[in-house]
Amino acid sequence: MSRPNTVLIVDDDSGILELLESKLSREGYTCITADQSEKALSLLRDTVIDVALIDVRMPGMDGIELTKAAKRVDPGLCVLMMTGYPDVDYAVDAMRCGAEDYICKPFNLDDVTMSIQRALQKRELILQNREYQRQLEARVKVKTEESEKVNKELRETKEYLQSLIESSVDGIVTTDRDGRITFASKGAQEMLACDGDEPVGRFVYEYYLGGKREAEEIMNILNVSGKVRNREMEFIRKDGETVTVSLSVSLLRDRNDAVIGTLGVSKDITEQKKLERDLRELSIKDSLTGLYNQRYFYERLEVEIERAKRQKHPLSLLLFDIDHFKSYNDKHGHLAGDGVLEKVGEIVSECTREHVDTGYRYGGDEFTVILSETTQEQALNIAERLRKTFQARGFDGLTLSIGLMAYDPKYTPKAFIKRADEAMYGSKRSGGNCVYLLSSQ
Repeated sequence: MSRPNTVLIVDDDSGILELLESKLSREGYTCITADQSEKALSLLRDTVIDVALIDVRMPGMDGIELTKAAKRVDPGLCVLMMTGYPDVDYAVDAMRCGAEDYICKPFNLDDVTMSIQRALQKRELILQNREYQRQLEARVKVKTEESEKVNKELRETKEYLQSLIESSVDGIVTTDRDGRITFASKGAQEMLACDGDEPVGRFVYEYYLGGKREAEEIMNILNVSGKVRNREMEFIRKDGETVTVSLSVSLLRDRNDAVIGTLGVSKDITEQKKLERDLRELSIKDSLTGLYNQRYFYERLEVEIERAKRQKHPLSLLLFDIDHFKSYNDKHGHLAGDGVLEKVGEIVSECTREHVDTGYRYGGDEFTVILSETTQEQALNIAERLRKTFQARGFDGLTLSIGLMAYDPKYTPKAFIKRADEAMYGSKRSGGNCVYLLSSQ
């Protein structure tokens, strides 16, 4: 009778340890907990552990370093990283140092269980495959002259490989020389939302979002290098949805080395790309206002300036702050002040054009808006709308001082921002609650 799988849970939060231990124990796992990385390493040296759930943020040795050390102790250990602070760099580092999955807190306990099951299944499949290959090579070496035995083992190998193909979640597809599909694995059928052998006989490019053009690009690469590795692209499913994949393709040849078709293996990376996008969005957004942050403002302004120069389109910039905001904070408290800043983010979104203009929290109670393809007159209307909308909210006399500057090709990004800043202080000197337009000099 096989022993239950043992799970080591490493987290400095006792509540998380108790929650996961309770859930996984009910699922039949033997659970061991550690609230320190050093304790976890000691357990790994003295105990047979199958899966380790490791929190990224640990005191002393962090989760990344602990994973590296754990892999040195037991290279076959399955590691799942946990964190309450999504960060694309941590996710990449976790995968590079050998983690099987990256779980964000707060997590669904059933999802954690499924991640553990997938990691164990993958490890078992790899171990079985290695053991089978080792045994097969040993038998073939000893009994190479027993042709009947060899043929039997070859048939077993073929059946085993077919079983691997059919059980793989990756899509495996072969085509003939004309690009018609001759085989589609179960993983490919599920990826394309097709029934049975429905894809067989159809041109493979029918499932490419890029169609024939993309298929021709792939074939051109194959004809030059003989293989395509990890090409990111999109497939069109039967239901019309798209799936992002990492595709690797190689040429199939017969015994005479003549090309007879292609073999493609595609891995669904839709969720991975979504995670990357979400993490990217978090890294460029201000958490309080929902607007973009200052770092992304500088990056975006350079892009918009280059586009305005190239296409000869107008470009305007608003820079504004909240009049008497410090007094408001002193009177009402910082929580109320944060509420005002949050409302500014909403008002900027309301008063600007979606997918055209972009708002940013420049720092403290200062904000800026890039108005793409916007004339000075149009920008003035938007600025007035911002000012009036904010004043109408009635924040105990708070108003906006808005500086407006139209772009001139002679300005560098730094000079453009400086002129907009001067315009804002011109509004301040005029008593606030107004839009100050600074002319180009």
